[in-house]
Amino acid sequence: MLFFMPLFPTFMFVDWLVPDDPGVRFWHEAGRFIVLAIPASAVLIVLTALLSASVRWIALPRMNPGRYAVHGSMYYRKWLINQIQDTSLMTLHSVYATVFAPLWYRLLGARVGRKAEISTAMGVVPDMLTLGDETFIADAVMLGDDDVENGWMTLRPTVIGHRSFVGNGAYVPDGTVLPPNVLIGVQSRAPQTERLRSGDTWFGSPPLHLPAREVATGFADSLTFSPSRWRVIGRTAVETARIVLPMAYSVGVGYAIVGSVLPVVDDAQGMGWLWLPLYLALWGAMYGAGSMLVVLVLKWLLMGRYRPGSHPMWTPFVWLSEAVTNVYETMAVPAFLNYLRGTPMLPWVMRLFGAHIGRGVYLDTTDMTEFDCVRIGDQAELNALSGPQTHLFEDRIMKIGTVDIGRGVTVRARTTVLYDARVEDGVHLGPLTLVMKGETLPAHTRWRGSPAQPWPQD
Repeated sequence: MLFFMPLFPTFMFVDWLVPDDPGVRFWHEAGRFIVLAIPASAVLIVLTALLSASVRWIALPRMNPGRYAVHGSMYYRKWLINQIQDTSLMTLHSVYATVFAPLWYRLLGARVGRKAEISTAMGVVPDMLTLGDETFIADAVMLGDDDVENGWMTLRPTVIGHRSFVGNGAYVPDGTVLPPNVLIGVQSRAPQTERLRSGDTWFGSPPLHLPAREVATGFADSLTFSPSRWRVIGRTAVETARIVLPMAYSVGVGYAIVGSVLPVVDDAQGMGWLWLPLYLALWGAMYGAGSMLVVLVLKWLLMGRYRPGSHPMWTPFVWLSEAVTNVYETMAVPAFLNYLRGTPMLPWVMRLFGAHIGRGVYLDTTDMTEFDCVRIGDQAELNALSGPQTHLFEDRIMKIGTVDIGRGVTVRARTTVLYDARVEDGVHLGPLTLVMKGETLPAHTRWRGSPAQPWPQD
């Protein structure tokens, strides 16, 4: 209910701007609504953020470290805040990994330092979270979630130090204090605080201390940590467009679809309702395919063909690439591609985006970004939510490389293959496995774990 409330002023705003004109054709009407939905979508996003923050502060004005019974009022109020954060992702997903994300977290009560980068972190307890200056939190990080044991919830402060980096899908337990310049790898668990030292790199689950890692050099600080005012303005403009335009497209086309269906419902013969499901199904399928085509055109117009390389974060290449990824995840995937998972149609569509996919491939995932850098051999099988990860953002550098998955490879659920890795023919990767960047797994072997280790035949 809370998240439908901001829709009403949004739609009222569009209605106020556009008078009824039954003579207008569908595509003209859709284009007109999309243009008018741009300010309306901005209104929707701002109202959703303000409403979420208001409920958060009303439900729980202050949260202190300690132990609380799971059947007490503190637990239920904290549970409500978690629901607000999770549900807000539906409307505010595009805000994450932008210059606006730190403002959103501060609004919820987190202490966020200057120039912090925050993507879709989960399990955050805002009052318990401190992010230092220039920290980087990547996608799907479980960050400081509460701990429940024997009927008691424990809340402890979580601190991420200056310039520390937490990779995609990593887990940082509540109460962890990361010193400055620590790197927690992709799909890795942060170790206990007493084991951490400034400058450390930890990888895997259980975590392994890596004595050294590849560090990108040769880029000016103005392109990584200290951008000029004009670069900040440029990135803000691109990210504002990437936040508002996908929602404006959905609102505008949705309005046009409703306008085209209403005459059917108002059929003078009184039989319009019988045709309504067919019309909605038809328009829904066209909307989904249209959303995918819009993203496809944007990918080729803005990025062309992706190639391996390194790009500093404060450059137009990265802003536009992240914008393409965002509209892919918010438009093409939920409206169309998710419905093709596990069918022969999804590999065909992914080839249109530039992925090199062989014959007879089973694909139950849409988790691709730099499509042209993905190579999947004939008869390979990629199970649910697994995927080739063709870039990382260590040191504020977007490092792009190829992922080569051979013929007949089986990739089980939630497994990730990092860039510059090669998985040779007939390899079997167990669930929740992480293939490290630059690794080559020999043909017809079995692997599991994070990082990947030999998996003996049962």
